[in-house]
Amino acid sequence: MSHDSAGDSPFERLLVSQAELISRLRRDLDELASEFADTAAGLMGRIDDLDSTNGAAAPRAWNWRGIGPRAEEELWSQLTAWVAWIRHRYPLAKRIPPCWAKHTEVVEELTALWLAWQQAYEDRHASLAAPAEWHDRWLPGVLYRLEHGPFALDCASAHQERPRHAYGDRGRRASCEAGEQGRGARLESG
Repeated sequence: MSHDSAGDSPFERLLVSQAELISRLRRDLDELASEFADTAAGLMGRIDDLDSTNGAAAPRAWNWRGIGPRAEEELWSQLTAWVAWIRHRYPLAKRIPPCWAKHTEVVEELTALWLAWQQAYEDRHASLAAPAEWHDRWLPGVLYRLEHGPFALDCASAHQERPRHAYGDRGRRASCEAGEQGRGARLESG
């Protein structure tokens, strides 16, 4: 009966071979995990870039005149929520009166202000100075127009209709009034 020297038995050689294989598999697995993490991070970055450029969460320009009823409902919902927030976030409750939605020109002004706010605060490519510019330029400009000149409102204690002659021809005015009645009903129910 021959005695195998240490490490020469088939069982021991198999164990050493298995240990080497396990060690190689661990290295390969670690390398694959590292490559996967890099690939996943790259893909997430690309998805974020696509979201910001394709408008998933990026600000969008709105045109009240050219949007359909579903888009108008979405715009109105977002705008009214933002105006409610800004009236309470800043001491603007008296400067932007509660009846702002009944004044088409004020709706346009606040839509533009909201879009500038979105660009300053929500666009990931906006400059770091964009919020300061919004506070320095866009907000004071709108507030000034609401208190002076043709957009000035005298609705501090109650809503005041503008004189009929302040707007253009009757056909366009009727169309605007019909739209405002719909928006007013949504505003009151929301």
